[in-house]
Amino acid sequence: MRDLAAALPAESWRTLTWRQGSQGPQRGRFAACRVQPAHGHVRDRPELPPVWLLIEWPAEAEAPAKYWFSNLPEEISLRRLVRLAKLRWRVEQNYQQLKEELGLDHYEGRGWPGWHHHVTLVCLAYAFLLLERQRHKKNSASDVA
Repeated sequence: MRDLAAALPAESWRTLTWRQGSQGPQRGRFAACRVQPAHGHVRDRPELPPVWLLIEWPAEAEAPAKYWFSNLPEEISLRRLVRLAKLRWRVEQNYQQLKEELGLDHYEGRGWPGWHHHVTLVCLAYAFLLLERQRHKKNSASDVA
């Protein structure tokens, strides 16, 4: 994949900001191209459809830092691909909060209905907490005035 990244023309690379972080804007240099996954050919399976290969290569780095595969539609913009790829950190943080603060990992039952009820209630509690946090952020400016 490194050879593919090195072979991409200079105009393929764009510096994009995907979010505003506590230390300032989160930026990186990215390129994306359509590639054909090859593992289907080895096992005599039908060819897999082409997917996106998203590459992050910081300008000062010697080699690409990260790679992502995506089966999103061909029409998707590079900006959207980057935003979705970078959501992983937030998803992991949310999952950790679900486990640590709301007990997602505390279910010890054996049946599907019990597990399903437990997960549903934990997710509802998490949604409530997110909405409350968002509501208080909106009201924080009016509380000060």
